[in-house]
Amino acid sequence: MTDQPNASQQDDYTQYASTQEEILQAVRENSVRRGLFFLKNLSALDVDGIVQDIEQLGREYDMELWRERAEAAGISPTAIDTLDAHDPPVPYPYYFCLPGDLVREPRLVLYYRNVAMISNKVMNNIGLDTTQHEISMPLGVDKAQAIAQHLNKITSALVMETGLYGQRRHLEMVYINIGASLDGGWRNEVGRLAYISVISPIVLHLHRLQKLKSIIFKVKGRIVLEDEDENDNGKIQKVELQGRSEQEVATLLSDLEDQRIVYRQINLTNGNSVLLNRQMYWHNEETKRRYRIGPDLITEIPSDTFPWAAELKGGADPAGSDEHWKTATQAFNRMIDAAEKTHRPIPQLSFMATILVDRVAQEAALWLQQGKLASVHNLTKIANDPAMQQDFLNQMVAFFEMTLDETGNPT
Repeated sequence: MTDQPNASQQDDYTQYASTQEEILQAVRENSVRRGLFFLKNLSALDVDGIVQDIEQLGREYDMELWRERAEAAGISPTAIDTLDAHDPPVPYPYYFCLPGDLVREPRLVLYYRNVAMISNKVMNNIGLDTTQHEISMPLGVDKAQAIAQHLNKITSALVMETGLYGQRRHLEMVYINIGASLDGGWRNEVGRLAYISVISPIVLHLHRLQKLKSIIFKVKGRIVLEDEDENDNGKIQKVELQGRSEQEVATLLSDLEDQRIVYRQINLTNGNSVLLNRQMYWHNEETKRRYRIGPDLITEIPSDTFPWAAELKGGADPAGSDEHWKTATQAFNRMIDAAEKTHRPIPQLSFMATILVDRVAQEAALWLQQGKLASVHNLTKIANDPAMQQDFLNQMVAFFEMTLDETGNPT
């Protein structure tokens, strides 16, 4: 952190610093969103229905038939003996699967993969991707055999090593592994939801002002229990919004948010575009060097010039506020350095965050005073104050519509 701010700066920073009540509010709202993310995911995957199917198998299975087919399915006889030794004995289908059952009902793969406590990502990396089968895509006999053998060998080792004490241990294993995957997915959602909280209101505001032409986006659709960003094959879509009614646009955005929209670009009627979450390179034609930047938002005017950029940080944990500021300032410094070394105008810069602890607010106020930042926005404060909301929207429109003056500087 930089030197301590003086008295004047102390007065300035308080307008950006989150109060204790605002931090508690942000944490509560974040906790609700996280809980809904978990619950909607469990509901979408029908985990409860799958568990009921497994319990039905446990009531109907033929023990002798399973013992005959165990070795071919990768099930250790010793593991089966361990289940039999429980009081009462544990039904084999609670932990192990036969290929024929997976062919008959592919979504059972979700249960058995999680009992084996292995991720979809790892299954994909070994050539046994199960993602689509877990939402009922048909599963061929050969692949079902390979998946069953792999999962059963893992679960056999778990059974033999631990004895799996507890009548409901199979359910604990399933939900623990699903929870671990969901937690990773939630970390990606925090950033996406931060974009939604900022961009959707701006899109509606631009449309009311008749300054919005179109939006470019992709949708993630149903929630997947792994790191979606690595294999995000969502189709890029463009929707023209100029001339549509306000109700049409609001309804469209609501529908897209339900499908987990990822905004990629906002096109304005004045020819400007706002690019979101992009990695790009600025080139120095003399040295042939290129400089990578990755702003969360950046305004592009038709002459391939970028007059404004911003960093947007979601998350409500006060312990992460310092790290968010550190990450943002590193991104800002890369943009400043890249602009200088490629003889571009330095963009005006803005910082937005769900919360700003005192230390971060002090730093941000100092950057403002030094002219390094054009604006700072505490998103929780803005959400609580209609006047601040309107002022924020108007500022964003001004930044989105920026051009260059006669000297080539952003204006």
